[in-house]
Amino acid sequence: MSNSRKFLSLRPFLLALCLIFAATLPASAEKTNWVDDSYDFHKIQKALIYDIELTDTEEFESDLLEQTLQEDYWKNAMRPKYQVLDAAKAALLSPENPQLAADVYIKAELLKWHDDSYVKPAYTSWETRKSTRTKRMPNGEKIEETYYTEVPVYHPPQTVYTSTVRLRFEVFDSKTGKKVMARDELRLRDDSHHGQKGIFGRICKSFFDDLNKKITR
Repeated sequence: MSNSRKFLSLRPFLLALCLIFAATLPASAEKTNWVDDSYDFHKIQKALIYDIELTDTEEFESDLLEQTLQEDYWKNAMRPKYQVLDAAKAALLSPENPQLAADVYIKAELLKWHDDSYVKPAYTSWETRKSTRTKRMPNGEKIEETYYTEVPVYHPPQTVYTSTVRLRFEVFDSKTGKKVMARDELRLRDDSHHGQKGIFGRICKSFFDDLNKKITR
């Protein structure tokens, strides 16, 4: 087989490979973790949970969303194997210093809540098409033969909507006030419009599940 024919036979594969690497990722994440490796997380039996601070609310549709996010945050904050105290309960148990009512206290902040979009440029891909044709055999018999061809397919420009959420979590030892664990996580998802609530819940679940692993293992 000549070099030119070899290249033509490989062209569909090479083009497909290029498209795979050029394609936009449906989601991306940036996560920064910090843990005090000397801290004994196994001793945590009680945790004081503060309401999440909702800093970036400019794109919130209504006040109802704030209440919904607080409830979602608290649902995930209760996942680890510890007794949960809110600020009111802690103040009753330890009026002079409510934080001493628990082993640790946890703060969180919503830093980014954003919808955006970008235009994915037009491109052409090669796709395989299956066809049949009638072929006459030497003995005069007619048979149907299957064959494949590579055809160019044009994909027009496409507007891709994105949703972005960024959260920060901090865990402090109640007796010393020292930070023992922190996370700053940003997630962006393509093909998503007003999809931040689901992203918010997944980020919260991921953090508190990881905290629980440190407590129970």
